[in-house]
Amino acid sequence: MLETKRLRLKRLHPNYINELEKLFCSNKLVMQTVLKGRTFTQKEFKELLKTDFIDADNRNIGFWCLTTKNDDKVIGISGLLKCNYLEKDSYEFGFILNENYWGKGLATEIGNFWFEYAKNEMNLTELIATVSPENIASKKVLEKLNMKYVTKFTSIERGDRLVLKKDF
Repeated sequence: MLETKRLRLKRLHPNYINELEKLFCSNKLVMQTVLKGRTFTQKEFKELLKTDFIDADNRNIGFWCLTTKNDDKVIGISGLLKCNYLEKDSYEFGFILNENYWGKGLATEIGNFWFEYAKNEMNLTELIATVSPENIASKKVLEKLNMKYVTKFTSIERGDRLVLKKDF
């Protein structure tokens, strides 16, 4: 388990799956500008759980479940994933928060956490983030974190994405 001032980042646990399923498969507002730009099908969600979520002690790359410290409620996900957006191997951090937790500074807290983790625990010199051009709130968070725009790409799976980078 990892933690920030107000959140815990936990490995996937069966108790979290129902809330995650609601977020990924039913929450159109949240999912419209992240990952696929739409809610997931049940099959896509189950595959994501198998391939991209951290569920073992020996794994740190992938999605962690975000829970509140005060009541252990699942409020979203965050994590580091390997990427190659800049024609070299890098790591991307990301977050998806339930809309009830938007505007509380949690995304900034999560970003600062990943910067420290990447620098101090992984000895990285930079961290990447991608964002949909339409996701104004997340773009503002990344700018507040002093991330700089590098390029834009389009993928079949994710659509248009801006690539931002922070050097340490």
